[in-house]
Amino acid sequence: MATPPLVAWMNPLPMELAPALSARRRSVAACATGRVLDLGGWADHLTAYRIGAEVESVTMLDRVGDVRAGTGRSDPGGVERVDAGVDALVDLGLGPFDSIVSLIRLPLVENLDWFFRTIFSLLADDGSLYFVEPVRRSGRLGRALAIGGLVGRAAGGLHLDRDLPAEIRARGMVVTDLTRFEVPTLSAPLRPFIEAVARWPASSRGSSPS
Repeated sequence: MATPPLVAWMNPLPMELAPALSARRRSVAACATGRVLDLGGWADHLTAYRIGAEVESVTMLDRVGDVRAGTGRSDPGGVERVDAGVDALVDLGLGPFDSIVSLIRLPLVENLDWFFRTIFSLLADDGSLYFVEPVRRSGRLGRALAIGGLVGRAAGGLHLDRDLPAEIRARGMVVTDLTRFEVPTLSAPLRPFIEAVARWPASSRGSSPS
């Protein structure tokens, strides 16, 4: 089995992200429908899933020692935690999922190409990927701050120098509902964020990569 790409058990993300993005994470969770795969790392948004209404069930990736993920003792009904990486979900035959929710997970991913291929293989043909993730700032300032992102990656294991909409579109997905925003309370390389939805184009449904 490949090494799980989410190193949540050595999570270098600043704890300030929890309160700074709590409302936005809950808003994204409220958009999910059907069978949901939550890529984990946080727990305070779980009650925002409309379980029993638009949401059938939530499978949440969990890692012992990730303090942000909580203990699971107060999870709402319908949430099942799985102590595994996304590759294990493929091995276990889980999926397809109607919604995959990624909340500040991609800075922890080393091999982005492998990661996207894996989660897209778990997404239903008419499913949606909902995500809130830090991105590289555009323009001249972005190129300058990319140096800080590379330094931060070397020091803390974070990958902050990526153009995620372009990365996702390059893999055949359509990116919609794209909102760019900043979190001023964080260090400069980690301030630019996006919230967006990615889907397979209608013409390619039924032919997503395996």
